[in-house]
Amino acid sequence: MPRPSRRTEVYATAARVIREQGYAAATMDYIADEVGLNKGTLYHYYPSKSAILYELLSVQIDATLKLVSRVPKEGTPTERMRELVRLQFDHVATKHDELVVFFQELPWISQHLPEDQVQDLRARIDKYEQFTRQLLRKGIRTGEFRDLDVDAVMYSIIGVLGYVPNWFRPSTGKAQTMLVDELTEFVLNAIVRK
Repeated sequence: MPRPSRRTEVYATAARVIREQGYAAATMDYIADEVGLNKGTLYHYYPSKSAILYELLSVQIDATLKLVSRVPKEGTPTERMRELVRLQFDHVATKHDELVVFFQELPWISQHLPEDQVQDLRARIDKYEQFTRQLLRKGIRTGEFRDLDVDAVMYSIIGVLGYVPNWFRPSTGKAQTMLVDELTEFVLNAIVRK
């Protein structure tokens, strides 16, 4: 019986190593050692360190876009924003290494990835940002949201999302639910008109 692929283990280990050391300092040799593979075998799974980074970032962007697709098309801006924020907090509370790497390394992608991959990532991120901006603007137009700076609010929400994976480790499902509920209400209370 053939051995199962260790690609999942390589992916998870690379995420941890890049989180701990940063992309620039992490080496393929170190990742291979941590997984217990020789460097040549590691290249069987990923042809380069940049291929690992691209996949780590792509997986998180695609997961976020999938969450966006779950936001109901109908409903008030407040209801829809609550669902968008809740889904995102629930996601970031579970994917620690991968999301830390996402938020840590995204600002440097043009230095670490080929231009076509940079453009691809930015185009997908733009879909998320457009959706969020439109939802915020609609809430302002309907009077549900305060008259606010849409970009400042969107990037502030992203900032909170980006920090959760650094510190939160759920001890129980209830602890995660409580965190998601608290942070969702924190965001909504900041934008909904009183």
